[in-house]
Amino acid sequence: MKKLAIFVEGQTEQIFVEKLLKEIAGRNKIAIEVIAVNGNQSQRYTIVIKNAVMTSETKFYVLVYNSFSDNSVVSDMRDRYGTLTSSGYERIIGLRDVYPIAISEKSKLITGLRYSLPQGVIPIDIVLAVMEIESWFLAEYNHFIKIDTSLTPDKIQEYFGFNPKSDDMEARPKPSDDMKQIYNLVGKGYNKSENQLNRLASNLDYEFLYIQLTNSVPSLREFVGYLDLFLIP
Repeated sequence: MKKLAIFVEGQTEQIFVEKLLKEIAGRNKIAIEVIAVNGNQSQRYTIVIKNAVMTSETKFYVLVYNSFSDNSVVSDMRDRYGTLTSSGYERIIGLRDVYPIAISEKSKLITGLRYSLPQGVIPIDIVLAVMEIESWFLAEYNHFIKIDTSLTPDKIQEYFGFNPKSDDMEARPKPSDDMKQIYNLVGKGYNKSENQLNRLASNLDYEFLYIQLTNSVPSLREFVGYLDLFLIP
């Protein structure tokens, strides 16, 4: 059985990644364990959010590790590299936002993060969502119409001055604020509560994300590319 570990910075990424994996690999072929960090910087401890459910058809095992801090993703990957390697994991991926670092510092940030990653027998990589993972959700403009039929790309452009269908969503300085404003326009919330994130994850068009948006959103393409490498039988 192939094993992958994905380290994420928060609940948004945790819920999205779990849903994306199920859509790509199929619910019967993939088992997903979710672990999250609690506590503060001086005393951090992990709790199991979801146990992996194994069946006779399971071919892929994924650990989603929620560091609950952008600054902790790489350090957690580094600290657990040896244990994961000895436990039979084949690849480790980290996912975090560029924000609050300025876009002009992206190259410096990714160079520093990759320099901090351990070098060993299994590949370990870090992906930066530009500027936030919400840029991927903005680019998946189909889901807005599921939230409210009035939220067409043209209406979003009319009210907010950008078109999620035709403009580069990685160029948005604070995509999570854009999401909040769009949802608020029709009386919906986007404060990243678990219920709202599950609603978002349920409405995203994963086929469109996987097949179409990977051609136009480079950070999404990089992340999905690593998943594809793992999911090769």
